[in-house]
Amino acid sequence: MNCYKCGTITDNLDICPVCGADQHIYRRILKQADVYYNDGLMKARVRDLSGASRDLKMCLKCNKYHTDARNLLGLVYYEVGEAVSALAQWVISKNLQPENNRVDVYLDELQNTAGLLDSVSLSIKKYNQALDYCKQGNRDLARIQLRRVLGQNPKMVAAHQLLALLCIQDGEYEEARKSLSAANKVDSLNAVTLRYMIEVKEGLKAQDKNKKKKKKKDDIISFTDGNETIMMPNNGNKFTGWLDSSRNSIINILIGLVVGLLICFVLVVPTVKQKAQTDAANALVDANEEVAGTSSSISSLRNQVKSLQEELAKYTGKGDVVTSYDKLIEAYNAYKSNDITKATECMSVVNPDLLDVNGKAIYNEVNKVVNEKVLRESYNAGYTAYRQGNYEQAVNEFLKGVAIDPTYQNSNLLYYLADSYAKLNDIANATKYHQQLVSTIPNSKWVNKSKEYLTSVNAAIPEPAVNATTTTTTTNTYRNNNAATTNEQPAAEEAPAEQAAEAAPVEGQ
Repeated sequence: MNCYKCGTITDNLDICPVCGADQHIYRRILKQADVYYNDGLMKARVRDLSGASRDLKMCLKCNKYHTDARNLLGLVYYEVGEAVSALAQWVISKNLQPENNRVDVYLDELQNTAGLLDSVSLSIKKYNQALDYCKQGNRDLARIQLRRVLGQNPKMVAAHQLLALLCIQDGEYEEARKSLSAANKVDSLNAVTLRYMIEVKEGLKAQDKNKKKKKKKDDIISFTDGNETIMMPNNGNKFTGWLDSSRNSIINILIGLVVGLLICFVLVVPTVKQKAQTDAANALVDANEEVAGTSSSISSLRNQVKSLQEELAKYTGKGDVVTSYDKLIEAYNAYKSNDITKATECMSVVNPDLLDVNGKAIYNEVNKVVNEKVLRESYNAGYTAYRQGNYEQAVNEFLKGVAIDPTYQNSNLLYYLADSYAKLNDIANATKYHQQLVSTIPNSKWVNKSKEYLTSVNAAIPEPAVNATTTTTTTNTYRNNNAATTNEQPAAEEAPAEQAAEAAPVEGQ
């Protein structure tokens, strides 16, 4: 045995040699836990499940690591129809003892039996709905719901007890006795079942007494003759003779018709009404279940769609975990063999959000080289198109590089992008990237050129026109300044020697 405090092997020592904890009391507690477990096992064998549950809970209070007690307690819960509580005990037992644990058989049976968990979950939902009906005062709906619960889970003791209680309140003691007998077969010494059984027996006795008194009263006729009260048996001979008289045959026929009508109204009509009420109650219960199920399904589907949309937004254009790691390894191998083109293609598929710490480190290392290649190629292609006057292609190539590093080539990339927009007369984008150059790279050699362009653009914005002549003059001034500004942009072929050297295409490493 190990010390409960420090885990040292103590064998039969009363005091732990390491931490000094009292092992004698600890051993007594463990023995008492075994005693409770044995008592619970014996009670479970004779179907005293309530008593077994109490003893097993005391065993777990003394020793929460007693997996046999947890397994048996789960079986007790499962036998009385409380599958959720049983599953909770079995999961705890599995976590405490992962190997050589009998609970594996129980869990496998639950998981491998098709529809078992769904049936248990549905029966619990119906039982809770029946409780709500009872709280609302709808006892008829509650009884219908409880019968459905017992149809799915006939060993649910709580459902039998609740149905018996409703029958007792309605005075249907015979129905209550049947429900309690079914509950008693599952749990023979349940205190609640025995208490309800006493109430049922007293109710049946009271009904029998009332029947006997009524029958005795009907068998005796009493009448008063003067000062005396005369009591005599009601043998009905006089009445029978009167009915047999031929003179009263018509009256007998009329009496038969009246009795037939009374039987129709007393027996048939209430039966029809009762059936209609029962059908309506069943329809209401079904409608409530359908509404609850539909609401739950709609909420579940909405959450599922939202989750799937988030996952789709996360993975769009990227691979999953396995693909990301495969492509990352392929990109890393290509990077080590100086095949940057293949590494670039592989890195475009990798999703960095799915990588662990080591994977992200490799991703950053390879991505740095890939970005340098993309920057270099996009800059060279854009610069070539710029010199050839193909400014639209230049803009497309320069934008690829600016998205990675706007300061590339000492701000040459950003400046040529802005100047390409200016030569395309796209004043808005030209102004945007000139402003970005001035604000983010104040030490660039192109800052003065960008400021001059921005100043000329601001000066060229026309004031509100007074007349047509003023408007025309202002517009011409704006166009002239804009043309002057455009002509002053440092194109590669007109750049100074030192700037032209910096603007030259970048060679690959």
